[in-house]
Amino acid sequence: MIERKCPSCGAMVPFRTSIMLLAVCPFCRSLVQRKDLDLEKLGESAQLQVDGTPIQVGARGVYRASLFDVVGRVQLKTPHGYWNEWSLLFADGRQGWLGEAQGSYAVTFKLEEKGPARADITLGMTVVLAQRSYEVREVISASYLAAEGELPFRPPLGESADAADLISEGGWCATIDYSEDKPIVFAGEYQGFDALQFSGLKVIEGWA
Repeated sequence: MIERKCPSCGAMVPFRTSIMLLAVCPFCRSLVQRKDLDLEKLGESAQLQVDGTPIQVGARGVYRASLFDVVGRVQLKTPHGYWNEWSLLFADGRQGWLGEAQGSYAVTFKLEEKGPARADITLGMTVVLAQRSYEVREVISASYLAAEGELPFRPPLGESADAADLISEGGWCATIDYSEDKPIVFAGEYQGFDALQFSGLKVIEGWA
């Protein structure tokens, strides 16, 4: 782990690995970007909205026998409610994401290939990604509200972007993110909450 002073308030900001390029200062909520030994302030994150999730930065879990730490979060707002994308750091060095929305959970990893353009996406169409066929289930507009912890990219906070939700047989899923000029693809699978074997969860009154 590397710790460097926040350029805004002087508090120590931790970076667990070189994979994570940006962090939110836990004291003043400044967005700080890592540049080897120096940090550059990029702005500030709004306060996270209370959404009832038991997951928090610092929690740990297991996916397909691989241990991971929850190291960051991007909180989004969709027409269906809040949507969390938790940044995961695996013990083997991989960086992944845990999508959490409406009680469903999906572990995904970024693919190198690009998805179809937004103008080419229609509901029900078939998209082949990494030799797997998916069906476009939904296209929604999501607002980037806030962030915390460590992230591998700079989220476009305060902006909105479309995302396509894709599904495949066997519980496989994918998301095409249109927040940048070129579509970004994340693919993985849905997981039951208990299957992720979480520890270090937030204590919520009345939740067992």
